[in-house]
Amino acid sequence: MSAAVAVPVGRDVRVISLIGVAHGASHYYQLAFVTMLLIVRDASGLSFTEVGLLGSLFYGASGLGQTAAGFAVDRFGARPILAGGLAALGLTLGLFAIADSFMAYAVLAVLGGLGNCVFHPADFAILNASVDQKRLGRAFSIHGLGGSLGWAAGPAMYFLDHLFGWVGAALIGAVPGLVLAFLVLVHRTDLVDHRIKARAVTAAAGRASARALFLQAPILLCLGYFALLSINTVGIQQFAVPAWKSMFSVTENYAAICLMVFVIGSAAGTLVGGYFADRVHQHERVAAIGLLLAAAFTLPVATETVSAGLLPVILALAGFAGGTTGPSRDMIVRHATPPGASGKVFGFVYSGLDLGSFLAPLVFSQLMNFGVPAMMFWIATGLYVVNAGIVMVIRQASAPPPIAAAAE
Repeated sequence: MSAAVAVPVGRDVRVISLIGVAHGASHYYQLAFVTMLLIVRDASGLSFTEVGLLGSLFYGASGLGQTAAGFAVDRFGARPILAGGLAALGLTLGLFAIADSFMAYAVLAVLGGLGNCVFHPADFAILNASVDQKRLGRAFSIHGLGGSLGWAAGPAMYFLDHLFGWVGAALIGAVPGLVLAFLVLVHRTDLVDHRIKARAVTAAAGRASARALFLQAPILLCLGYFALLSINTVGIQQFAVPAWKSMFSVTENYAAICLMVFVIGSAAGTLVGGYFADRVHQHERVAAIGLLLAAAFTLPVATETVSAGLLPVILALAGFAGGTTGPSRDMIVRHATPPGASGKVFGFVYSGLDLGSFLAPLVFSQLMNFGVPAMMFWIATGLYVVNAGIVMVIRQASAPPPIAAAAE
């Protein structure tokens, strides 16, 4: 009995670990891309507005490509699509070593965005097919933790630049994506092809049109939720370092440490959130409470009533509160997913992250240009509250029964 149990548990550990690290790489490259733009901004003659446009272009390409990536995942399998995305992101950062103009960075933004678009449909298709259903909440938790740690690693580009220069930082930063692409390709046995189960489910339940699928109320609400969530997340992460330098008169390195503390706090919250996701059925309440607490902890930053010394503490608490919502959020999407549509739904719904990420740099870069960096944290506070309301409404929307989604 124990031997029979040990094999799937061991496979689950390998799958969850690999997909979690791969997801972390995607988040690392998201933040590292804009961080590198800020590093080369003066040398390349880029303005904050141009940095914001390039960041928006990255997420615009990712958002436009993500639903298509979901269809590709359901058509060709998640594993090769995921490996291609990892390789594309690694190459994007490495090519900063030779890029030196706005147009060159624009090409890299498109390449990076297309690499970034594959992760949510591929990751969740693999996890749903490969991991024991009783451990899915914790699997989603580790997936979210990987993303948070990846964001935490993004500001390290500042330190690599100080040690090796921006060319060395770009080349070193490219390595994780290329290595992980190889590892995903060679783990053929562990990463189960979700299409095998999807064919059986759709054969029994029928196949809805893409339009009917995407226009379901809970799926549209999830899309809006993710769009607003990412405006907060991406806007803060991309522009918090220069904002905190201005607001609290701290050094760039101190502000970068504050950002890393915020993201690490989010990672810790994600681990706790995974525990609740496997044990609490009312996922929307967990998400709403976490969002309201994140708003409460962000308010002192917006009002600049926290001292520079206590800034990392309040940011750690805000990050922790927001992080607890991640696994419950993913379970909400899973329960809204009709049978046989894992790649498509996760691709479409999580394209909301890219929509918000496209808008955030445009708005937040202008706040920096206008000299009102505190306004971004007022916006963040308000959006946390709005999303707490949205996530409660999702519960009231008519959703497909979760039993078919569980088959994936």
